[in-house]
Amino acid sequence: MNPACYVGGPSAGFEKDTSVNQGTSVSFKRISSGGFTLIELLVVIAIIAILAAVLLPVLARAKLKATQAYCVNNQKQLATAWIMYVNDNKDTLADAYTSSGSSIWPNTSVADGFWGVNKNFPPFTGPTGTANEGLALQNIQSCLQTNNLLFQYAGNVGAYHCPGDARFTQPIGSSDNVDWAYDSYAIAENVENAPGSSETNSFTKMSQIHRVSDCMVFVEQADTRGYNEGAFALKVILPGSSPIGYEDVFSMYHGTVGTFSFADGHAEAKTWHTGAMIADGLASVAPGSGDYEYSKCPGGTTALPQKGIDAAYLIQHCVSPQNK
Repeated sequence: MNPACYVGGPSAGFEKDTSVNQGTSVSFKRISSGGFTLIELLVVIAIIAILAAVLLPVLARAKLKATQAYCVNNQKQLATAWIMYVNDNKDTLADAYTSSGSSIWPNTSVADGFWGVNKNFPPFTGPTGTANEGLALQNIQSCLQTNNLLFQYAGNVGAYHCPGDARFTQPIGSSDNVDWAYDSYAIAENVENAPGSSETNSFTKMSQIHRVSDCMVFVEQADTRGYNEGAFALKVILPGSSPIGYEDVFSMYHGTVGTFSFADGHAEAKTWHTGAMIADGLASVAPGSGDYEYSKCPGGTTALPQKGIDAAYLIQHCVSPQNK
């Protein structure tokens, strides 16, 4: 047989190699297609899917931890600024109210209990759609720099915003359901010196606080009205069978974790355990919720604890003239 003739020809996946013993012999070598089989491709896809299922929850938890760390740092800055203000003002606590109980700045509403927001600018005026997030942010940050009692000590507007604050990504609504907001922290009612209000469970001087390391100063809040209006309202009065009076909603910007800062300047994260508190905190940042107080939430205040881990934490850390 002629050695140049072979079964199948080049189309059968072989080619003639004449590089050796030219004219006397013919060898054949297999041509590799260089591609994946269907089974190999499916195996790779399955491995990628398994890795994604394992890694995505880990990455999500890592993101929550990162925003929590950033938030605790913000709280530390605010607590330090608060202490510096007190030291520069003869032991007097920060107070954004006049003797009649109104804001000390004209045409403003008191935000977070210690600075004024211009209520004539978005997102607080006009029907839905007339305000936008850019103008609202400009208004908030401008007022932070001009009306904030603590800005000279904590001169970075980012220190007043938690990166996990879900309201900041919401579109602007209207009325009590503005949804959008920038400021994430409110001064606690127990350290808010508001002489014009009916509040009698508040310190007015630093020297009155006996347990400074336990006394909360700033709290993460979830208000739906365009900013955290007023101080964070929470009363703890001992002794009593129901010592805790819940009002404003604790935010859940880091999963089930909130952050606090204290009168000695330290800050910490607190993991919540009560189902109703967690559910209300998460629901308050849903578009159109309007749940800026527990009384407006589906379960009201009856589902909130007077005993247990979370209640014990609040009783210990909401130090006031009626809870020394």
